[in-house]
Amino acid sequence: MWQKSKEIDTTLKRLAGFINSYNASNLVSPADSTYYALTLPFYSDFKLITFIDFSFCPYLEIRLLDNGVKTIILDGTQKPFLEAGSISPLNFTNENVYQYAMLVLGNTQKNNNSYRLVNSIDDIDFSSEPTKEQYQLLESSIKNPKIKKGKEFYEIKTALLFGDTVIEALINVSFNGLVDIIKEKVLLSNMPIRELVLE
Repeated sequence: MWQKSKEIDTTLKRLAGFINSYNASNLVSPADSTYYALTLPFYSDFKLITFIDFSFCPYLEIRLLDNGVKTIILDGTQKPFLEAGSISPLNFTNENVYQYAMLVLGNTQKNNNSYRLVNSIDDIDFSSEPTKEQYQLLESSIKNPKIKKGKEFYEIKTALLFGDTVIEALINVSFNGLVDIIKEKVLLSNMPIRELVLE
């Protein structure tokens, strides 16, 4: 569950101070900001923090990993997740490793975009109403992920989105947290899928 800060508390001040120090400026102000915290089942103590400063138009949103002592800004690479994993050992299960891969790939930039894992057509945001044929093609191309634990990594076979394309992918998630897309096969392209652009 998301947890929203209700007032300028010590955590909000600490997070704002970290962001300003990271950017070597007074970028954000606690008075104009709030944050949401999401518990992550694969870390023992790190939470995903979404810090929002409403003084910007549109508002400024910054994502962080935080355990109350250590704060790591998500910078579009896998490095923050590996750093958090070296501090708080990862606890993967067949139930949560898919969530981890979804989080990492969704916050890793590739050509100003990111991969989005999907296991249902309900996970897709459409840019326009799909035709009946497009809807049926999308629905048939997206299947439940297959997850298998090996000696050194978890193997996930799943559908993912990149831009307006649906891809069947084979993903390895190492026990140290590194996520590698081993194989990609384009299933559909030029679909009315809303693109997620990372800045």
